[in-house]
Amino acid sequence: MSDEFDAIVGDFDDELDLTLYSDAAELAEEVTVQILAAIEKGLKLKSQFHLVLTGGTLGNQISEALVTEFNADPDSFKGLHIWWSDERFVEAESIERNAFPFHDTVSNENIVIHEGLASDIAKNIDEAVADYSLALEDVDLDLNILGLGPDGHVASLFPGRADIDDTRVIFAITDSPKPPAARISFTMKTINSAAEVWIVAAGESKADAVTKVIEGDLTIPASYVRGNSHTRLIVDTEAFFSE
Repeated sequence: MSDEFDAIVGDFDDELDLTLYSDAAELAEEVTVQILAAIEKGLKLKSQFHLVLTGGTLGNQISEALVTEFNADPDSFKGLHIWWSDERFVEAESIERNAFPFHDTVSNENIVIHEGLASDIAKNIDEAVADYSLALEDVDLDLNILGLGPDGHVASLFPGRADIDDTRVIFAITDSPKPPAARISFTMKTINSAAEVWIVAAGESKADAVTKVIEGDLTIPASYVRGNSHTRLIVDTEAFFSE
């Protein structure tokens, strides 16, 4: 990395590993490769791997790339479970669903996909919360991929609204400041229960939030993210160097 990078990082919190890529395309490609490597290692060690994905532009790119890799090797990935750290409570086939890239696209039958109930399936949002909470009982999450909002939100934990100390597993949101208003989301407790958590961010619009995470600014939820054994902040140059 450059001297400018080293100078800016300085005494960066050694509990949070920072990785920098040139642009969003390289970031998505490299993160996909690293996720696949983590899955392979995890499945060899314990025959199960629980991966948590995210939505948004970058999250969807990674999801689509993973689906391609999963389908290209249909005899592999036995024991892999897919989850989402938050989901929009809209109709099942809405393109707003974070799980949409996995809808009718995964031909690999070894993979178990756990999706939150949609608004046209659940009686109400509370049923969707209860269903996902029950599914997560006794599950040890291995790797949680999180997007980062320009305002510093992760999953559907928004600044000024999220209860960072919430002891529940999942909770309902009916007044999200970012549409759609109704969502289900992991609490910070559940996010941080994963062995590893990787925050990914690309683009100039994320620069302020990235800076706050690096500085440990506790006004944003993203600064509270800490995986059980490893936490990473993975960004592109626009998200890191933007003025």
